Amino acid sequence: MTKQNTISKRVLFFLIGLVLVAAGNAMTIVSGAGNGMWTASALGVGTVIHQPFALMWFALGVIVIFVNAILVKEWDWFTAVGEFFFVLFFAQLIHVFVSTFSYYQGKVHAGPMEKIGLVVLGILIVCLGTSFYQRANLWMYPTDSLTDILACRFFRGNVFLGQIVAFAPAVFIILLVALKEHELVGVQLGTILALAFNGELIDCFNKHAFTSLKHNDRFTVQRHD
Repeated sequence: MTKQNTISKRVLFFLIGLVLVAAGNAMTIVSGAGNGMWTASALGVGTVIHQPFALMWFALGVIVIFVNAILVKEWDWFTAVGEFFFVLFFAQLIHVFVSTFSYYQGKVHAGPMEKIGLVVLGILIVCLGTSFYQRANLWMYPTDSLTDILACRFFRGNVFLGQIVAFAPAVFIILLVALKEHELVGVQLGTILALAFNGELIDCFNKHAFTSLKHNDRFTVQRHD
């Protein structure tokens, strides 16, 4: 069994990961070319059934919480409540960064290359943050938890395969919406880059960024460090 990190170290990297993921997502949004896979799917569903994006984003997050519980074959309130609050408040944290970055972006003229650079940087930062809080394994956004569960339980820790399978429902939703609306709703450069590279980047950061941070076991109220 891999030696676990202390709870204080796990909390520290959870918080660092949380800030990085929020900031990176904000960069992709401000770039104007950065919808992620699940964001695009939520936008698509909202377009089809005429509901606001925020509601669709929340609903998808809650659904994935239950999917995760089914995959791990247990219901753990510590994890479920943490992920619920993640869904509830994470968008607000992203909004803080979007407002900050938009203020500074308004002071400079960003051409096409600068926008591409911003979305690429945002994706890199998101993947680094995801690597941190997946390894800390306290709480994370439900779709990131889904990737981690799939990689660890079904693909011997292969994050790339876990990410591809985790993205499969989002891709399916996007394609269904495209058939209905005759366009790829919400799909941008960042969507394609996320599909192609997120898994590989997270795996790379797992192996090379702060290697003293182990991939810790799921934390439960019954069993802790």
